Amino acid sequence: MKSKILIGPVNPKNIGSIPALNRAFIDGLSQEYSFYFFNVSRKYGKSNVSKFNLLNILYFLKQYSKLIFLVLREKPKIFHYAITSFWNFEKSAFFLLTAKKLGSQKVVGHLHGGSFDVFIDNLKEKRKNRVIRTLNKIDIVIVASVFWKEFLIKNGIHTKIEVVNNPIDSNFVEEINLVKKKRNNRFLFVGALGKRKGFYDILKVCKNFNEEFALDAVGSEDRKNDLNKINNIISSNNLKSKINIVLSEKMKLEEKVDFFSTRSVFLFPSYNENFPLVIIEAACAGMPIISTRVGAVTEFFDHLQNIYFVEPGNELQIKEAIVFMIDNPRERKRLGDAARVLYEKRLSKKIVMNQMRTVYQNS
Repeated sequence: MKSKILIGPVNPKNIGSIPALNRAFIDGLSQEYSFYFFNVSRKYGKSNVSKFNLLNILYFLKQYSKLIFLVLREKPKIFHYAITSFWNFEKSAFFLLTAKKLGSQKVVGHLHGGSFDVFIDNLKEKRKNRVIRTLNKIDIVIVASVFWKEFLIKNGIHTKIEVVNNPIDSNFVEEINLVKKKRNNRFLFVGALGKRKGFYDILKVCKNFNEEFALDAVGSEDRKNDLNKINNIISSNNLKSKINIVLSEKMKLEEKVDFFSTRSVFLFPSYNENFPLVIIEAACAGMPIISTRVGAVTEFFDHLQNIYFVEPGNELQIKEAIVFMIDNPRERKRLGDAARVLYEKRLSKKIVMNQMRTVYQNS
């Protein structure tokens, strides 16, 4: 009989990086384990999920009731749930420890959120100690890289910590491997449209270019009113010919494959990350990448070997990186090919699923 695993968060449309990542694990290991889904999707307040407010409390109570029902009904061997930052940390920890009390044999907390180091470093001592004690009550904490494992150990986490790299959608991998790459001269950004992902920095840099630079930006607004601000910047600076906004909470597979197989450079100057799926997707697609040294990215990529690194918020470096890519088509090709090789050697589905399989087997 297959072991039961209750996993979350998931949602029917796999909107969001964490549900998409969980879906990849489910698809990759469903022949060996029976997965049950903890669906925590919501209709309202999506841009304020990390805040402590009445709406989030009501959603928490609804989700908590659902968790109790699922754990008591299914009696899973493992409850695998995401650990994130700020108000969401307490919610994640409460879910995990509740499942443990209700009979789940093991609880596995999966660390997400590129701002987790900022979250920990800025806590007052009393709350920080409480966070550390809470993490040490979880049976296994999964992190995306050695960087995050070392960070947790440095901060007093002595529970079992396992490294499992982030998987990407296997359907995307299959399609991107089949399609012929016909790259145009447009750059590509995929992510939340706002400050955290460096999108305002891109807009500022765009003013320095004429017709040689154009960008497709795919995503939804990060925070309330970001989209209005972005559209105002585009209009007031005559950037409509350079910046094409494609609003989408989740791209359809054929749209994603088209963007990643036809655009010339992936541009992602984010401020905080864990290990962004979009960087892995760009590497899988053989795209040259401009990114920042955030989270686990530097553990896998090396400047000018398989990526072009810039510092967060450094508009001059972002401009220089764009110029480099525009002026050096051979280097673009070399960097894209090298990123693809790195993906195959260190981040492929087989490698990542073996890592997660080991975690489940040892739980």
